[in-house]
Amino acid sequence: MAIETAEPATPALGSFAVATAAARRRERILYIVAAIVLAVLIVIPLSSLDAVQAAGLPLVMDRYWFRVTTLIAMFVIIAGAWNIIGGLTGYPAFGNVVFFGIGAYTAGTLITRASLPYATAVVGAVVVCAAVACVIGLPLLRLRGHYFAVASLGVAVATGEVINNVQFFGGASGIFMPIIRSDLLFYYLMLGGAVLTVGTTWLVLHSRFGFGLIAIREDEVAAGVIGVNTTRYKVAAYMLSAALTGLAGAIYAQWNVFIDQSTAFNLDVSIDSILMVLIGGIGTIFGPVIGAAALEFLIQTFAGSGELAVWTQIGLGVLLTAAVIFLPRGIVDFFGGRSSFTREYVRRTLRETGV
Repeated sequence: MAIETAEPATPALGSFAVATAAARRRERILYIVAAIVLAVLIVIPLSSLDAVQAAGLPLVMDRYWFRVTTLIAMFVIIAGAWNIIGGLTGYPAFGNVVFFGIGAYTAGTLITRASLPYATAVVGAVVVCAAVACVIGLPLLRLRGHYFAVASLGVAVATGEVINNVQFFGGASGIFMPIIRSDLLFYYLMLGGAVLTVGTTWLVLHSRFGFGLIAIREDEVAAGVIGVNTTRYKVAAYMLSAALTGLAGAIYAQWNVFIDQSTAFNLDVSIDSILMVLIGGIGTIFGPVIGAAALEFLIQTFAGSGELAVWTQIGLGVLLTAAVIFLPRGIVDFFGGRSSFTREYVRRTLRETGV
């Protein structure tokens, strides 16, 4: 009697299973590292409290690093918000700074004109930014590619100019906010916003909504054919991105005390946030976090004045160019092994060349 034997698994399926298990293991490690880093970021600033200093414990984070870390957290929010519309949906919003400015001016106006509490002003700023994104998103998101990028940039520039010429918003003089002397408060507000942004990205990526956005990014026509309401999904993603960006703007307005067109609608904010996502890993959960931390740390550490500032900008430009060329999918995919240019690729090349 013939004995039937089970056919061995094909090499392709075996390799896929191994790769999937390795990816899940790396993902777990990344979550553990992120939790440890977050715990450290929460605890370390407490060393600046008067009670802790009175006990004779060392000051771990001084005023300068408070500001640098708060800026990094702010850019985590802005870059993560851009990643939702630019990375997951595939619509490169070059003018996303418009929501940062609207959020800052809304909070400033509600506090100075309406005398509302700061918390209420922040919530109002988030709601206003989401509403504005809904209104302008309906016509803008009919455009694609560079047409949408240029149009969103034009909206940002035009909005800044309008606000700069309306006296109700302070005009060219800007808005002076009431002073709140608490570096610790704004540090934790920005850190909380950064955690909220990362958590929101995680929820989006693990939901039907996120699958719809990715389908739109890959092929919008095909996504519509399989039943995705592309207009609704795109507008919802734009509103979510705007709300998070407006949150960062509202916190920044009170932290900086003063806002005007040049600070609230600074196009460098948009450019830096996009570069941060590209460096860290576009369309990923932790890519904006890693990119914001890396780029902002380099800017704050090596920025100087005079000739040093010029060479610093040149060096950063070269670094960013190299990152885009050699790490097209960002740092996250490089260390995750999913990029064509990985550590294994480098090691294999060095072995083959005898270096």
